[in-house]
Amino acid sequence: GCGCGEAAPSGCDDTCGSTLADDDCGVCGGDGSTCVASLSLGAFDSSGTLEVLYDFGSASTGFQFDVTGLALTGGSGGAAGDAGFTVSTGGETVLGFSFSGSSIPAGSGVLTVLSFSDVTGATTDLSLGFSGAITDADGVPFSNQSAGGSVAHGDPDCSGDYYGDAVEDCAGVCGGDSALDDCGVCDGGNADQ
Repeated sequence: GCGCGEAAPSGCDDTCGSTLADDDCGVCGGDGSTCVASLSLGAFDSSGTLEVLYDFGSASTGFQFDVTGLALTGGSGGAAGDAGFTVSTGGETVLGFSFSGSSIPAGSGVLTVLSFSDVTGATTDLSLGFSGAITDADGVPFSNQSAGGSVAHGDPDCSGDYYGDAVEDCAGVCGGDSALDDCGVCDGGNADQ
């Protein structure tokens, strides 16, 4: 026990008189943050880049998530790049891990910068998707993980380009050069009245 007539050690730390308990992450006396990992969207550049931000309660050895509405071509930089991760894309899925077993330390910032060749939908959405996960230092998915965020691209121009500037001329031709004359006639040639 803990002395004459006193109870045995108590609390998760086996210390006499302790009231410490395991947090939601299984850490004795913890604050519940070590098993939390989240992803969100950062800066979007219509010329071809999108930041993915992270907030990890402990080190991470890998991630897989989905980004819709873009024709993804790869990922680089950010904390994943600093940790020597390989970031690859296929369809709308993004996968990142290290061949050498390195990890991204706990913290927050830019996880990676995705590149894309085209905007393919009215919105770009970030999610864990069907089989996505963020793994901890042991390669096990964080027990409290999330991914979310959205970028609205507005309406496409007449050619279907979300950030294009093509417009229909007065003859209804996208990008055409027909124009109204002084009398309001399309390609009318300003005939005498």
